[in-house]
Amino acid sequence: MNVKFLLLLSGMSVMAQNAEYDELARTLQEVVVSADQHVTKLVGSTLVSKIVGSNLENLGNALDILGQLPMILVQNDEISVTGKNNVEIYIDGRPIRDNSELQQLLSTNIKTVELLMAPGAAYDSTTDAVLLITTRRRFVQGLSLTENFELQRRRKWSVTDYLNVTYRSGRFEFFANGTVNRNNSLIKGTTTNTLVYQGAETTIGSSQRSSYPTTTGVIKAGFSYSDASQSLGAYYRYNPERGNFSNSGSEWIDSAPAINRRIDQQIRSGSHLVSIYYENTFAGSYRLHFDGDFRQSRSRSRSATDYSESPALNVSSTDRRTSTLWAGKLYLTMPLLSGELTCGAQASLTRSRLDYKMQSQPVEQYIPSSLTDAKQTLAAMFASWARSFGKLSLSVGARYE
Repeated sequence: MNVKFLLLLSGMSVMAQNAEYDELARTLQEVVVSADQHVTKLVGSTLVSKIVGSNLENLGNALDILGQLPMILVQNDEISVTGKNNVEIYIDGRPIRDNSELQQLLSTNIKTVELLMAPGAAYDSTTDAVLLITTRRRFVQGLSLTENFELQRRRKWSVTDYLNVTYRSGRFEFFANGTVNRNNSLIKGTTTNTLVYQGAETTIGSSQRSSYPTTTGVIKAGFSYSDASQSLGAYYRYNPERGNFSNSGSEWIDSAPAINRRIDQQIRSGSHLVSIYYENTFAGSYRLHFDGDFRQSRSRSRSATDYSESPALNVSSTDRRTSTLWAGKLYLTMPLLSGELTCGAQASLTRSRLDYKMQSQPVEQYIPSSLTDAKQTLAAMFASWARSFGKLSLSVGARYE
């Protein structure tokens, strides 16, 4: 059971004409209720949704907003676009590194959402669609506090709490926020199958009880500056995660004694992200944009499978993962031939390392321990030109990777 309370207030106009009244009845001859609110419109090959002032403004967070827009699907906090495979998401021109940023972004802070169905050369050649989320620039000065609490009940209780503190002074904004998510899932049941084997009926059964309590968090702090022509900002984010998975159950055949088993897994992970951006509009219609990210994540897990009342081998293993990402993008947009020309470059460097150890020696003969170290470098230059002709639009571009 997942319960949310939502109150929506909207304006309506009611007009009545030629009302006639006698002692027995009141006759209302004409009632007109008008409501005109276009949230999404098609601009060229882009779907533009204006959230400010719409009935979606107070819906919740960015994931709640995206789930209500055309062509966009949200399932288990994962974003997909109908007919598209690889989707990139940007907030104020900066690529998001995980969907927790969408959970933290309140719907009241979203100005527009643009879905690019035909991304130009500014994006990777494998990108099928791009979501551009633009936030509102608030100019209310002083200190503000936002608290968002969500409680869910399935078989066990799950809790999500979001707290944001913002201080605005002049053109500067300083913010700090955090999210704690405690999710406790439970699955249990028994399965029995009957089949005919060598002319005789055979009954095969199994039972299980799986529990997966997890605690995740997000701590984020940074600043931003904006005026009529330029904006800049930076933030630091830390994501810890703690999870303990356990599965206990048994299998049996006919009346033979059941074989009991237990699987336990412990997960500990955390990631650090530093993000910066700068954008400047000069000479009236020239726009320079830069964004850069550094991310480092570490995780370790331990798994064990125990057959306490069976001659079957107990199996245990551990793994440690580390990954590092450096990424940056720089581009300039300018007017050209009654259209808009965008040219720029981007680069990224990633390194991933996995240290897997099988601790059960008999099993290690066919599932050996391993150490994997992978590096990848990407560099690209791009240029694209776009122009609108009334209801038609034209876009051409080139990209070299």
